[in-house]
Amino acid sequence: MQTAPTASSTCTVRLEETRDAATAGGVRSYVLSVPGSEYVLDLVSGGPTSVPVGKRVSGVLSGRAQKLHRAHAGGEFIEPVEGHPRIVQGRVRETDPTGNRLLLQAVVPMWITLSADQSARSFMPGDIVNFYMESGVVFTPQA
Repeated sequence: MQTAPTASSTCTVRLEETRDAATAGGVRSYVLSVPGSEYVLDLVSGGPTSVPVGKRVSGVLSGRAQKLHRAHAGGEFIEPVEGHPRIVQGRVRETDPTGNRLLLQAVVPMWITLSADQSARSFMPGDIVNFYMESGVVFTPQA
């Protein structure tokens, strides 16, 4: 069961580019930059937006972790700074045991679904975690 986006799970980014799907009918991916940073992320589209390129758009990021590990030091980051997110580190803000996912603050808030062999119940708000991200991080614009 997916929960509705909350203010804490929403991020505001700038739409840099949209890439059309191979077939008619919409956008396949977004290139988004995070204001106040050097981040330019390539993300899969979770839905269309009417926001023009160069303007800010709010939405929710979601992805899947290969395996989460607790970290005891370091800050929030997404690597690489430009392209598809691969390595992520951040702080747990919320847990969703029913959906086996965490709301993570890692440069921007993002919902991370854990692999089947891990449980969201094993993590607490405030924990610092890092992991390799599966391909296909999704950005779903808000209406």
